[in-house]
Amino acid sequence: QPIFSVDFDHNYDNAQHGGWRFATGGGDNNVRMWRLRSPAEREADPNVPAVEFLASLNRHTAPVNVVRFSPCSSRLASAGDDGVIIIWRQVDDAHNQAGRTDQLDDVAGDVETWRPAAILRGSLADICDLAWSPDGAFVVSASVDNTARIWDARDARCVQVLADHSHYVQGVAWDPRGEFIATQGSDRSLRVYRWVAGAAREVRTGVDVAKLAASHYSMPTSEGRRQRLFHDDNLVSFFRRPSVSPDGRLLATAAGVQRAANGRNVCYVWARDQLRSEPVLRLGGLAKPVVATRWAPCEFEARGETCGDAWVASAPRMMLAVASQSAVSVYDTEVAGRAVGVMDGLHYAAITDLAWTSDGSHLLIVSIDGFASVASLDHSARALPLRRAAPLPETQPSAQPEPTVAIPAQSVPNKSGSRKRLAPTLLSTL
Repeated sequence: QPIFSVDFDHNYDNAQHGGWRFATGGGDNNVRMWRLRSPAEREADPNVPAVEFLASLNRHTAPVNVVRFSPCSSRLASAGDDGVIIIWRQVDDAHNQAGRTDQLDDVAGDVETWRPAAILRGSLADICDLAWSPDGAFVVSASVDNTARIWDARDARCVQVLADHSHYVQGVAWDPRGEFIATQGSDRSLRVYRWVAGAAREVRTGVDVAKLAASHYSMPTSEGRRQRLFHDDNLVSFFRRPSVSPDGRLLATAAGVQRAANGRNVCYVWARDQLRSEPVLRLGGLAKPVVATRWAPCEFEARGETCGDAWVASAPRMMLAVASQSAVSVYDTEVAGRAVGVMDGLHYAAITDLAWTSDGSHLLIVSIDGFASVASLDHSARALPLRRAAPLPETQPSAQPEPTVAIPAQSVPNKSGSRKRLAPTLLSTL
């Protein structure tokens, strides 16, 4: 069965359990929990599988298109073709057995027990993607009814319907500073909404919590014409998954298109203070359209030396993974020249999603072929704990945006002559 989504639990207690917990969702209507064993465990016993099965969550009645863990707890939100969002929580065995008479959710071999904490109903059609607010109080979903919906995860109610797209909404991202929501649709547009509701306790029924701040369809070319930014609805993909960097400075988008000698497909990147302007970066050279982008959830120690200019002045070092239908490119924000690593030919069918471990050491890639691959990144610098800073002050977009920089998707050697080692390992059929 195809795997449509994957996500790591960044609140998992690695010290107690070892490794990293992740969830997958796919065409068999189930959500499954797994544990990726740590390198020390794998080296200690090479015969033990790299992945341990933990649980199967089977309340959905149609394929599961997206799974996402809350950024501030181990709650999991899942959604799919049944139009229902289920928020799951883990329960201990004693709590599970106390007073229970039905065991419909129990599956033989489960190591953990998960139960629905809330079920969000109201979407009129299939849900393609979702994202959590930074405080874990809200969820935004993307649907093929041409809308994105903002839900209060505590009260299990829809607080606003964003109906500005004219075709399927296939991807959403929530700014980690809590100020913006980005949506992408097959109407060839990117839309950015500003969160206007303030704190979660200030949200009131019937009052909009988000306002449209920017829409992007096209940009001017050097010939004085305008070119479309994104693929149209003929793109054969269920997903167009954008993502925001962990410091909130950069928004990476999917399904970009350009007129250039180094390839038609591209990942456009917008700067936070220029969300109403043109993209500031263009990650090109991709053989097939981009379906998903994902930033590592941490920052990294600076190299002390850079290969070219950094993406953003005075910004921390971060890593971005861009998944096209056939390959994954990894970018380092300290390396402005090109991708630091490219993985191609990993899967027999289109890639659908990808996810990073909390320390940025492993990247998990899933595909319609029903397989998952894990890439181990040999970093020369350790991951830094993510700083929870106060929101950046609002700034007006620059009247003259910075020029768009083209970055081809090819690996580049560093000054010592060595390349970042990307060692993909086939795990198993999940």
